[in-house]
Amino acid sequence: MEDIVKFIHEAGSLKLLPRSGWLKFGIKLPESVAEHSFRAALIAFILALKNGESLEVACKAATAALFHDLHESRTMDLHKIAQKYVIADEKKAKEDQLSWMEVKPDFSEVEDYVYDADKLELAFQAVEYSDQSSYALKLAENVELRTEMAKEIYRAMMDKKNPLWWK
Repeated sequence: MEDIVKFIHEAGSLKLLPRSGWLKFGIKLPESVAEHSFRAALIAFILALKNGESLEVACKAATAALFHDLHESRTMDLHKIAQKYVIADEKKAKEDQLSWMEVKPDFSEVEDYVYDADKLELAFQAVEYSDQSSYALKLAENVELRTEMAKEIYRAMMDKKNPLWWK
């Protein structure tokens, strides 16, 4: 039980870890890694369902997205510039984090949904931060996506570029 308690605390630490790339773009209080992972999980779920996958596969995609940046509690969130100079052993961090699990999750079948969800979440966040930084919107441009559904959602979002969902 102690390992599980530690793991849950470690996952909670992602709420305190800002997405560092946004700081480079002048965003004063950027989203946390946990916030990013939450919305990426929702997007992965939607992508899988809208692609005709079963509820089980959609749930697996959402779970995989929740896990996709979990290693950053140990390696930190390294933005693109830092990644040129710092090498983090993400695989080892993930293995160590999940060492308490008797059965390791296999997310390979939902990899494309998680990839696209990660990129789409970044694009949505860039549009939302565009009022704080003229550079933020550049991160939303020319996002490479794998699935057709992700491409459709991306085009619809970029056509409007309006985060005011209540209007």
